[in-house]
Amino acid sequence: MRSFFFKRWLGPRIRAVSTQNRVAVNEDPTNGYILLGLNAGYHFKPNFSLAFRVDNLLNTSYRDHLSRIEERNNPMPARNFNAMLRWDF
Repeated sequence: MRSFFFKRWLGPRIRAVSTQNRVAVNEDPTNGYILLGLNAGYHFKPNFSLAFRVDNLLNTSYRDHLSRIEERNNPMPARNFNAMLRWDF
């Protein structure tokens, strides 16, 4: 049986990216951006946990220079919600 020191958690997620001006011949420069997020969760009886996460909380429009998407004129996805139920066995 596992015991957890923290039964619940809540915390911010911050992703800061600087402007990319050093690009290859066929690439366009991209602006820097800051994405804010939040994650929270709770540990249940010995081996279950439930977690929630929000990415891009402020719905910032941005372009990821390292994206595999060929068309760079389209912004990356907006706000995103995730939920996870985990069972350790």
